[in-house]
Amino acid sequence: MPILMPSAEVPTIDISPLSGDDAKAKQRVAQEINKAARGSGFFYASNHGVDVQLLQDVVNEFHRNMSDQEKHDLAINAYNKDNPHVRNGYYKAIEGKKAVESFCYLNPSFSDDHPMIKSGTPMHEVNLWPDEEKHPRFRPFCEDYYRQLLRLSTVIMRGYALALGRREDFFDEALAEADTLSSVSLIRYPYLEEYPPVKTGADGTKLSFEDHLDVSMITVLYQTEVQNLQVETVDGWQDIPRSDEDFLVNCGTYMGHITHDYFPAPNHRVKFINAERLSLPFFLNAGHNSVIEPFVPEGASGTVKNPTTSYGEYLQHGLRALIVKNGQT
Repeated sequence: MPILMPSAEVPTIDISPLSGDDAKAKQRVAQEINKAARGSGFFYASNHGVDVQLLQDVVNEFHRNMSDQEKHDLAINAYNKDNPHVRNGYYKAIEGKKAVESFCYLNPSFSDDHPMIKSGTPMHEVNLWPDEEKHPRFRPFCEDYYRQLLRLSTVIMRGYALALGRREDFFDEALAEADTLSSVSLIRYPYLEEYPPVKTGADGTKLSFEDHLDVSMITVLYQTEVQNLQVETVDGWQDIPRSDEDFLVNCGTYMGHITHDYFPAPNHRVKFINAERLSLPFFLNAGHNSVIEPFVPEGASGTVKNPTTSYGEYLQHGLRALIVKNGQT
């Protein structure tokens, strides 16, 4: 059962001290993260150093210029049986059934000679890209953006580590760029005069995506300024405030697993809003062979109960379960 979060307060936290040398300032940020993670489960990261206007420009240009044939050629196996990819590729809208569409890409370090690619290890794929002559700035931007978000997420994880009473570099090794299973999803929700049927929550709220827990270590999300997310709290479903400048951060189920839900994954959902908008999550994942032993965080009580599992095993099981529960996105 998902944990009901105590509040829907979503603070904005200046994360820039985590990249500096002031130990007291780092601890202050860590305590702010601690409060947010044990409150609503969400916070906005400010002073992140990412050009979010360029991000929107490139992603909007991509979605507006892709032809139907290009989308099909890049579509994952669920939509195009000729493509063996199950993670990287296009996730198509289906007329009359599903309006949302997206493009997901993985670690640019996954090349044909990467050990995990050579061995055919699940969850590893060499990225397929749209025609680079037709979309000249898309791939270079995306690969650079991936590395920017990996660096940003690793910095944020240093704040989480300090909040858990660990060294600030506690998670660094597991997040090495060469092997991380992190992914970016470039999701577009369209405005349509006639929208396909939408789902309805138990409380009657119309939904674009039902309640779920993120399958990640943390999720770092940029969205255009249309309020649509809700978190489940002890007082019911509550709106998450919007921001068009900062990244929304929350823990995934792996953080819940290794901390015995000291930092739980908040249960959240997407309200149906008939408006053109972007939702651009970076799902931070460790490497396939990474193992972080569950522990009892500083200041918590109890004993270690959760089993140790490799990150690759965790991710493969979690993504399958998410598709079973909420369907193919």
